[in-house]
Amino acid sequence: MKKHLSRVLPLYVLLLLFTIFATSDATIRRRDYTVPTVYPELLKPLTPITTKDPQDIYINLVLSYTDLAPDGYTRKVWTANGQYPGPLIHCNRGDRLIINVTNNFEDPTTIHWHGIFQLGSNWYDGVGGQTQCAIPPGVSFIYNYTVGDQVGTYWWHSHYLAQYVDGIRGPLIINNPDDPYLGQYDYEYVLTLEDWYHAESHNLVAMRMTQGYEAFNPIPDSGLISGRGQYDCSRARNGTKCDPNNMPAIYTVTKGKKYRFRIINMSAEAFYFFSIDQHKLKVIEVDGVDIKAIELDVLPIHIGQRFSVIVEASQDSGNYWIRANIPIDCLMFGKYTINNNSAIFNNNNITGILQYDDASNDTLPKSVDWNRNLLPCHDLDINLIKPYVDVSPPLKVTDQINITVDIGEPDEKGTAKAYINGQSWVPDLKNPSIMKIMDQNISAKEFPLNANAYMYDNEGGAVEIVMYNTNQADHPFHLHGHNFFIIGMGRDGIPDSSKYNLKDPPMRDTVTLPPNGWVVIRYMINNPGVWAFHCHIEWHVEMGMVFQLIEMQSKLQTLKMPPSVKALCQPGSQHTKRLAIPFPDDGETTVTPGGYVIPKSGPTKRLAIPSPDDGATTVTPGGYVIPKSGSTKRSAIPSPDDGETTVTPGGYVIPKSGQKEGFTKRLAIPSPDDDNVTTVTPGGYVIPKPKEGSTKVKRTTERNIKYTTKRNAWKW
Repeated sequence: MKKHLSRVLPLYVLLLLFTIFATSDATIRRRDYTVPTVYPELLKPLTPITTKDPQDIYINLVLSYTDLAPDGYTRKVWTANGQYPGPLIHCNRGDRLIINVTNNFEDPTTIHWHGIFQLGSNWYDGVGGQTQCAIPPGVSFIYNYTVGDQVGTYWWHSHYLAQYVDGIRGPLIINNPDDPYLGQYDYEYVLTLEDWYHAESHNLVAMRMTQGYEAFNPIPDSGLISGRGQYDCSRARNGTKCDPNNMPAIYTVTKGKKYRFRIINMSAEAFYFFSIDQHKLKVIEVDGVDIKAIELDVLPIHIGQRFSVIVEASQDSGNYWIRANIPIDCLMFGKYTINNNSAIFNNNNITGILQYDDASNDTLPKSVDWNRNLLPCHDLDINLIKPYVDVSPPLKVTDQINITVDIGEPDEKGTAKAYINGQSWVPDLKNPSIMKIMDQNISAKEFPLNANAYMYDNEGGAVEIVMYNTNQADHPFHLHGHNFFIIGMGRDGIPDSSKYNLKDPPMRDTVTLPPNGWVVIRYMINNPGVWAFHCHIEWHVEMGMVFQLIEMQSKLQTLKMPPSVKALCQPGSQHTKRLAIPFPDDGETTVTPGGYVIPKSGPTKRLAIPSPDDGATTVTPGGYVIPKSGSTKRSAIPSPDDGETTVTPGGYVIPKSGQKEGFTKRLAIPSPDDDNVTTVTPGGYVIPKPKEGSTKVKRTTERNIKYTTKRNAWKW
């Protein structure tokens, strides 16, 4: 590899530096998210956002299959805009994100915005079976929400089956114009940690859930830093493409400067110890919460967790290893564990390079890993994490929930399951919880037991959740919709309320439940919604280690769900997709919550999506947008005047003759009705005639996965 690095590193660094200096603030704010990047944008410093006023940020995420080789081994990767990791979304505090997700997969999908509270927009949280029906293949769906007062380091990923393991994941950074540490660093970098599998996730899930399988979770083939890793190609299967000299992630620094690294663990299984040889890590943020700075040599980080650290380029010019060590003790495995012959056992120290900009390009780092004396798989000591601004947890608890987590005996079919209070979660993908509550007025009390639903409806009150772990695995539990206070944690025994920290406990949204241990959290009841709380080891999610918290159901039922969210669940709408009308990008228009384009001057123009739901506009029978204040302006759409058509109240043209019953065509918008395979609904959606099998999630496998004790069926 040294020879290869010597040959290509100078060119790589030259191209990287060119990319950095060629990037302007304007291009970042108006980034064309539909164009794949050649070099990972994570290796470039974040361009500072200089504005403070909230803006509308328009983003297109086109999901498709792309052959890529993150660790040198080529496989089909599930990508957004053809790249891996997915596009970095960078916005400001208070911005509105309007994200058009186009699903070109063969399977349905959803996108979850990890750590975003979704205040007043629970239906955009992106959890299949809980907050939405999935986006079908060939369909586009718009997530439209504000980030509010949140700042910090987040990420986005598919929350449908195990798809994010195959590549549907990327960073989401919210800039804080009033960052208390702003003057203590010169540049910002984003760095992601991922475990990587060469088999697709649906095959791995099928094997993990095979009847009679009693071993452990699939072992990853490699690890990645910012989407780059190195695989031992001598272990690759015959006929596969593999580059043994795959480039590592290289971060360039200037001596004397200070850098904020935003670190995100986006894995499915792996816990990491993160470090940079001979450079201290000054931790200033944990899961989106600014904290009082602490200095570490090595940072423990579990799945779903995020940290910001300040690194000072204070050493001699040279190349230094960036290390993401996966402790082998954290990978539970046995004789029959899936992929138990993984190459990761010989290369669990995943590396990138911190390169001083005046260092030699023709040598690999000679730095030494300088600290290993840590307990594996455990979170950063909660006693070290103090919020930057003192915040006290709620002292009076109105609702208490006790949760016991277990990986128990296989069910009656011999399938391994995970349990929450004795129930394994089963999602209702066709009729998610939010639809039952908001659209069908069904109380969560009537949900089946396997929905694992827990209610509390005391607005302004406080929840305390006590979680017990009855097995020997660590479980990084992530709560949607809230940060929480960790007021107690133990690795044995039971909680002792007299020892709770009710003065200055840490605030997080992801906490690791220790093996055979417990954790106690509290948070305020102030965000109506259906909020998932689940282990972020993806294989445990598929086994049912999920429960859902129904918060202020009575208030949730008074909110208005956007028609586009409902349409995903309505019969006949599973194949709908929005007409191909581009987002405005000229700075002269605004998109209302109802999906209309309103120019800042001149006539209004209607988008081919459902009626406005922002309470500020009305649509006339002629198809015009009438703001509740200001003059009525006619839509720039010609009216039929040939005597052969009628305009419906929805603004559609119905020919008086030759019209099939129930078939409408939208005025002045090209309708794909010449190919005889589509129909336009009154809601303005295009419905393709379904292809055989197109709505079914494909779960076929390429190999025999039947369990047998006569041979190891889990190696490939």
